[in-house]
Amino acid sequence: MTALRLDEVQHGIAAAESEEAIQFLKDRGIRLNLTPSSNLLLGRIKEMAHHPIRRLYRGGLDVTINSDDVLIFDSDVSKEYIRLFESGCLNAEELDQIRLNGLREM
Repeated sequence: MTALRLDEVQHGIAAAESEEAIQFLKDRGIRLNLTPSSNLLLGRIKEMAHHPIRRLYRGGLDVTINSDDVLIFDSDVSKEYIRLFESGCLNAEELDQIRLNGLREM
């Protein structure tokens, strides 16, 4: 990965399963662009309340919240934020900080 100068990973929720992966991403400032609703509808997670974004964000990783295939997953970025909030996965302050972090240049 260092040869490719990786700075972002699309999806990447499996990183939450490995402390080594989390530390690798954190040490290098690699951003994870996550799509919660598609993760749920594709069976990668069982429920939104336990989406790995919570562990990844609280573990210090740079994450963004995104939508994936709007027509297939009936989602947009606003709905993703609302679903994460309503499920109790992340609180309003965390979601706002993720929003602000996503606006800054890498």
